[in-house]
Amino acid sequence: MERLQTASFGLDEERIAWEGLASACSPPIRRLGAFLLVGFAAFIAMTTALVLLYNLLGTRSVEGQGVSVPAAAFYGTMVSSLALGIGGYLFWLFRSLRLYGAFSRVLRRGGLYPKRPTAKGLRAYSDEQLLALRSHYENLGEGRLEKLFEATFGFHTDDSFSLGPLNVLPGTFEMNALRVEWETYLILRSEEPQPEIGWWTESRHGLLPRKADEMRKLVYALRYTEDSVRALKRRYGYRADRWHTTVPEGKLWDAVRDYEDARRIQAALHRRSRVR
Repeated sequence: MERLQTASFGLDEERIAWEGLASACSPPIRRLGAFLLVGFAAFIAMTTALVLLYNLLGTRSVEGQGVSVPAAAFYGTMVSSLALGIGGYLFWLFRSLRLYGAFSRVLRRGGLYPKRPTAKGLRAYSDEQLLALRSHYENLGEGRLEKLFEATFGFHTDDSFSLGPLNVLPGTFEMNALRVEWETYLILRSEEPQPEIGWWTESRHGLLPRKADEMRKLVYALRYTEDSVRALKRRYGYRADRWHTTVPEGKLWDAVRDYEDARRIQAALHRRSRVR
């Protein structure tokens, strides 16, 4: 983190700092479940060890029968396992909040706002992540989360983005135009207070910029291509081999492209997961 202690950031350094902040945020409920599962596994292991120990070394009251484990030992094992799970979760929570605070200070030193990642525009976001977020917004119902996406990223239902088929791809002129459209919308709303994305919100929804390595680009691409394919199936039928009779002529090529891209990305991610 020492090399990030600068007065201002370049784009790569900014993305590294945002990635560090995002890495400190994990779904707290899922983490709690994971630590409780560890505690339960420890309880099973310790109970099994106690039963074996008492049967190997304990004194049998009746020859040929097993030795019962004292209730105090059983409850002690239960309390120890629960303490392991809860204690591990609290340690993770403390470490997560501490790491979040450290990267927040780094971002502030660079002139950025840790809880407002788009206060200076969308440049820290890759095309793939923006498209994945916009695709997610497309499927949101009216409510607080929809308004959060609109105020944070400049998304709106009348912008130039559309699914089924996808009308914009990363790294294209259309994508750059869409970025300008969203940033213009943010500027027009600049007098309104922008909502803050804190530790809890980020942990639940994953809205902060991520460094777009090849794996993450594939994950984001799979999200918006699958969303596009689902929209295509709802509109034109669930059998892709019949789309040539149902999809309008001007959209057929893009529809087939989305369908094939989704299959190709799924296969690529499957191969990578098997290699790992």
